[in-house]
Amino acid sequence: MAASMAYAIANGMTRRRLRLALARKSRLFSPRVIVAGDSLAACCDFRPLARRPFGVLSVAKGGATLREIAGQLSLTKGIKARSTIVDGGLNDLLAHEASPEQIARDFRLLASQLARGGEAIFTLMPHVADRAHADRIDEANALIAAICRENGVAVIDLNPRVSVDGVRKAEMTDDGLHFTPGANALWIDALRKVVSDYPCRPARGCDAR
Repeated sequence: MAASMAYAIANGMTRRRLRLALARKSRLFSPRVIVAGDSLAACCDFRPLARRPFGVLSVAKGGATLREIAGQLSLTKGIKARSTIVDGGLNDLLAHEASPEQIARDFRLLASQLARGGEAIFTLMPHVADRAHADRIDEANALIAAICRENGVAVIDLNPRVSVDGVRKAEMTDDGLHFTPGANALWIDALRKVVSDYPCRPARGCDAR
């Protein structure tokens, strides 16, 4: 079991390196959309956001913190895309017990990566099934949204659609943390309103709900 898991991880890393190399060398593999983030992004199929094969390049990885997500974006340096989609923060807040202020400090590093060119879209942290985390999530999200506005990064807030009173809806999670296919579909629908491959998108820096 351990050997098969190690093989899967290694194989995934090899595929990622190959995809990054191809994106730099051939226009055929050049992405329209780059995705970085934690397990929410790693487990979501963003291909509907691009209108051609190889249009989405994902470097998202489960368990990633905001600092690690900034590192993911550094892997894509030199690869031009119309849109960069990012999520993150829950691992910092839940697994590492970071304060909202620490999360904001780490997000500034990430925001500097996002502001390097093209349109950037950040998805705020969704509420989880445990109401005890809601206030910290909301406080950190408010700080992140303010930094996004300073840097011209568009913000998506899924919480009005996936949670009620600070608690993730039962149909939007299987384990209290991750998204169900239905929640992923809502995410893709919200992103379609801001990704440049689609018409009638709001101006950069706005909130898409």
